[in-house]
Amino acid sequence: MEATKKRQLGGLPPRYGFMLNPYPDQRVWQCPLCERKTGQQKVPLLIHVDPLHLIALNYTCRSCRACDLLIGQKHDIEHLLTELFRRSAPTVIGNAYLIIGTVEKRIWREGVAQPKGIAEMLPQASDFATYYNELRLTCPGYYRAEQEPPVLEPPVSQEWVKETPGPWRRWTERIRAGSRRPKR
Repeated sequence: MEATKKRQLGGLPPRYGFMLNPYPDQRVWQCPLCERKTGQQKVPLLIHVDPLHLIALNYTCRSCRACDLLIGQKHDIEHLLTELFRRSAPTVIGNAYLIIGTVEKRIWREGVAQPKGIAEMLPQASDFATYYNELRLTCPGYYRAEQEPPVLEPPVSQEWVKETPGPWRRWTERIRAGSRRPKR
């Protein structure tokens, strides 16, 4: 049987495992894999947003040094992406995105001053070695020994959603601002 080679996007060897935390009000203080205390690590994450937007976002992740795991807060990342695209390309807000890996810090710094193209960025990027499913928490409380605690469903994103087109957009903007009727 012939071994198939995993396709790699970045030019550097894969690093880190990655997991998203979809609960905005719950921070991860213990590693979900080994249950040791987590620290913080600021790394430039390489994010692909449909269609054809590649962003390097310097973000502080929770990290477990023993497992080589980065844990990103989904709510915070989506907030930063929303603020970034609100100015440059508002139609992209709400599109699918994928956090691919990390970029060298030096390349990220150069990209802040002078934006880099995909061809310049990918050779200095490393994919994630392991990409885990989103974190799932169980409901707190007391349960019998034979009873499995139910899984807490993560809330739906409030910011990273497509905007309402047409005349409803003005109406929803007024509601968000706090008034239902226009002033005369």
